[in-house]
Amino acid sequence: MPKEEQPNKIDLLDVSKASYAERVSAAALQGLANRGGARVFLEYGIYDDPLARRTNEDFMDDKMWYGKYRAMLGNQDERNLEYYKKEHGLRVEKVKDLTYLVQKYRGLLKGCVVWDFSEPDTANLALMLAAQEDLLPVEAGLLQADFAAGLPIVHDLRKRWPDRVQMYAWAFSELFPKCESGFIACIEPGWQRPEFIDYVVQNKIFTYSLSSLKKGLGSTLLMLLAFGPSWLRELIFSLRLDGLLRRLGIAWMARRSPEVKLNDRIQRAVRSDTYPTIFGWHTRRDDELSFMLMLSANGLRLVPSHLAGNFSFHGQVKPLGFTPAKPAASEPLDPEGVYITFTLSDGDQLMMMSTAELGNWYSDHRGKVPFNWECQPLLADLAPALLEKFQRGAYSTDCLVAGPSGAGYIVPPLAPRLPAYMRESNRMCKKAGITVITTYVADPPRRVERMLSRYSEGLAGYLAGYAIVNRAPQKMIGKTILVANEVPTVAQIWDQPEKLLESVRQLAEKPGRTPRFIGVHLFAYRTSLDDVAQFAESITDPHIHIIRGDVFLDLAKQSLRRK
Repeated sequence: MPKEEQPNKIDLLDVSKASYAERVSAAALQGLANRGGARVFLEYGIYDDPLARRTNEDFMDDKMWYGKYRAMLGNQDERNLEYYKKEHGLRVEKVKDLTYLVQKYRGLLKGCVVWDFSEPDTANLALMLAAQEDLLPVEAGLLQADFAAGLPIVHDLRKRWPDRVQMYAWAFSELFPKCESGFIACIEPGWQRPEFIDYVVQNKIFTYSLSSLKKGLGSTLLMLLAFGPSWLRELIFSLRLDGLLRRLGIAWMARRSPEVKLNDRIQRAVRSDTYPTIFGWHTRRDDELSFMLMLSANGLRLVPSHLAGNFSFHGQVKPLGFTPAKPAASEPLDPEGVYITFTLSDGDQLMMMSTAELGNWYSDHRGKVPFNWECQPLLADLAPALLEKFQRGAYSTDCLVAGPSGAGYIVPPLAPRLPAYMRESNRMCKKAGITVITTYVADPPRRVERMLSRYSEGLAGYLAGYAIVNRAPQKMIGKTILVANEVPTVAQIWDQPEKLLESVRQLAEKPGRTPRFIGVHLFAYRTSLDDVAQFAESITDPHIHIIRGDVFLDLAKQSLRRK
């Protein structure tokens, strides 16, 4: 949406102790208010609640959180506000409570829409109606609360549908056509994390929560195309049977599950002049992999948005302007060298951007060791001032790289319009000042590799793969370099930093042909920049070099050409 004049003063509301239902109302109001500029900011506090650190998996238990990440991260909202106050001159005024905020912005509201905590998915319908009709979502149990006083009930969503599927079928029929084209959002009410709903309300995005998982032949076919035996995938793609198998896989799952069938219809209905986008994260009834397989096969890209607060605000702060960093200077190739490059994972998540990469960006060790930071190139459009926090503050040792697999998270072998995705990724990477892309599959079929190469103008190349299943190739594709990360393997993802980095040391010290190149894709919820800095200090062999990703790819290219 077009940006309005930036206000001199913003309203700050602390919702750290508010209930989930109160946060839904506050975030929706924030989205409506921030259509006129960066006006309202919500402080969610520090995520000490264990439920804030998990979905279907426990990414960080209390021991890991309190022992390592809490001090690194601190209060993300306070830190972002301090940056905006210092660099953008914003003035902050703390407001008393939600009632005050509703009264201040009462002129934006035409009433309220009632949703029911016992039917959690009604919250998503309430958000869409709020966005389209300028309403405040109010949970039924809060109708007597002070902040809801005087708001006429325009819609009451209680007891209108027998189940989730029929509820979202109605929403798809009645609300989808009135939503912003090109975008949808999957937000699971069961996680009770409303941080991103300010953005979906601000931008009138269709919001739902349907599973992508139905085990059986359909999901097996999608897994085969993405991660199956290399020789078999190569045969399928060379015969151009991948499109048929992809469509068959989706159709088979949809035929066996009404929930997956409706999800498929919604995803396929999204149209965009660039590339269709889905925000959010998976549901309680599926997982990341099944979610990614289906959306990729349906031609969407994901912008992971779980826990990503205040993006209706971030997107309205006017950028200051930045000069893209010059490519890192090349260096002579050490014929006896072992080159290592470290990339922090999960930077495609908007939460990672708003938390300064889980606090790693604030480390005293930043600047002392070359390091690659995954980030989301689409931030150049979604929240350019937040992206500039990284661009303007980067040291010469910092290399910003695009998360998998470019502008938005996809599984490339499943994408039916991969050329369109790669064109858009290349455009957005240039806009974001990024020259290195991490691509999700380490050993894609040759036809996919050719697509990666065709749209790589201006890029240093690709670091490929996360959690290696089969091969970890290093190759030239025309003039384009692709180096698969060797660490971690699937079995190593959850390893503690000491164990993981010891495996890197063993690879580096292993006798063999040189020069050698080792890509390491660190799981951000286990290994930090501080861990890598400590590892780097322990290296005494002058032929082991830790370098930035763009330099790494340039030297690997030199080495492969000589061979």
